Amino acid sequence: MARDDTQAPARRPLVNAEAGSGYSRARMPADKRWRERALVAASLAWLVACGGPQLREGAFRGRAEGPPSMHCLPETDVADSEYSEHMRRGLALAEASFDVAAPSPPASRAAGDLTDWSNGPLRAWLAQKSSAIHAARQELDLAAEETHRQRILGGAVVGLMYEDVARVLRSVPAPVDLDTEPEILRIYQDLVRTQARPFLELSRSAYRACSLNADHPAGMRHFSTFCRERLDQLPEAEAPAAGTTEVEIVRD
Repeated sequence: MARDDTQAPARRPLVNAEAGSGYSRARMPADKRWRERALVAASLAWLVACGGPQLREGAFRGRAEGPPSMHCLPETDVADSEYSEHMRRGLALAEASFDVAAPSPPASRAAGDLTDWSNGPLRAWLAQKSSAIHAARQELDLAAEETHRQRILGGAVVGLMYEDVARVLRSVPAPVDLDTEPEILRIYQDLVRTQARPFLELSRSAYRACSLNADHPAGMRHFSTFCRERLDQLPEAEAPAAGTTEVEIVRD
């Protein structure tokens, strides 16, 4: 196996992800406004409460269609012992972030039950998950400064972590009351996607950086395919919101 002694080129962060929120109010007949106010106030309270945003083993190893986890990462062309201390810590912390399992939503889908769930278990999960990802990012960002190979692997890992959060938030169910209110349901779904968007865009930026960075060395080029395919499978990009945030594991 080739040892990577090449220093990573100077980091130039790309700003690609949006970190704002908000939505455009859909136009409705006047006689529906009272229902909109009541249902949206009850069923979307969680959006305000939640706020913003064994390695390479298993059936999905190296396969872009696997669920986001450390288990679907491709093999690298060096042993894990070749990585720096920052990289090894970052990988361990990233794996720990995937152990922060999302809470199951209430089966009833009643607006009150969903509100209690989102203000309690979901909110607590998002805080714990974000803290775990932040800890991993700190080490992975430092590791990316050390060698180009670590920058490639770090980009893939960061993409997977943020994709995991985005997919959970996008899957939050709508209250059963909205099943017969398609216009209000559409507003609700827009708000759900708004909450997930910053994490989705961070994932998109990390996968894109990984794909571009993996043009060399030759033993890491399969990461380019892996990250590009995961990028292509993310939900379609939507209209950007105000604000920006950075993904640092990139090379211009």
